[in-house]
Amino acid sequence: MKKILIFILSFVVLSVTLNAQEEKKERTFGYFNRTEAGVGFGIGKFKTDIFDGIQKRVKNDEIIISFNTINGITYKGRVGLGIGIGVEKWQHGLFFPLFGQLYYDMKPKANTFFGSLSLGSAIGKRDSTTFFHQGDGGFMIQIGIGYKMKVFKRLRFYYEVFYKYQAIHSSYNVYNDTIPPVPFDHKVPLNFLGFRIGISFY
Repeated sequence: MKKILIFILSFVVLSVTLNAQEEKKERTFGYFNRTEAGVGFGIGKFKTDIFDGIQKRVKNDEIIISFNTINGITYKGRVGLGIGIGVEKWQHGLFFPLFGQLYYDMKPKANTFFGSLSLGSAIGKRDSTTFFHQGDGGFMIQIGIGYKMKVFKRLRFYYEVFYKYQAIHSSYNVYNDTIPPVPFDHKVPLNFLGFRIGISFY
């Protein structure tokens, strides 16, 4: 009987120790998913293509509607590093951003402000208009700050304001009356301010 009690006690102690270690591991590193939708509004001006030797600057009036999902790992539930993919519908184009994201909670609490940084590239095309030829997506960067709130134990709702830079690459011919067409590669930097909402699970 004594041996049985010692065995049971040893088993209980071992189980508690292993569970405590497992919980500690879960608190240190974990998986997270962020799913979000947002809208961005063009700000500033950009240079148009060259027509008849003239290059103008026009207002960026693009409006983008985006949907992203990011998956990665968290450190102590406060720092997250992940890979994201999304879709963006522009007024004059369609893009599929692929990016890495780093976020950081300002405080180790369920309800807290946070900051995020995303770097990557947008795959897709911008349609041609009266101002520019068709262009391909390129480098992008997004910086955001927001606030998240606890919904359930591992589920958070958040909202965020962000700044986005998106490069567009265009190649076309510049025509002149006296010489043959000259190929011209043109990069258009576009800037946006926007707002998004989402849910995060970790």
